[in-house]
Amino acid sequence: MSPDRAAVPDTYSRRVVRGSIDSTRTSALVTNALNMAISNRRPTAGTVIHSTHGVQLTSWAFTERAQASGWVPSMSTIGDCYDNAVIESF
Repeated sequence: MSPDRAAVPDTYSRRVVRGSIDSTRTSALVTNALNMAISNRRPTAGTVIHSTHGVQLTSWAFTERAQASGWVPSMSTIGDCYDNAVIESF
């Protein structure tokens, strides 16, 4: 069984800021990637973090961590095919 991965890309620079690998797809996987991105970039308040509607990305742990850092969580409408475009091209 291959591991699950989470990555945090910077859409401005088109680079992956940080990523995380784990044996299971949980909110800890995406929150860990988010924590590393926050410590790596030290973002200013109001930075938007856009994600899909995945269960891990809509969890309280992920949302609270994003908001605690000053980031603003964002999601597009359900079924929007462009929602994954940046990470899918990675």
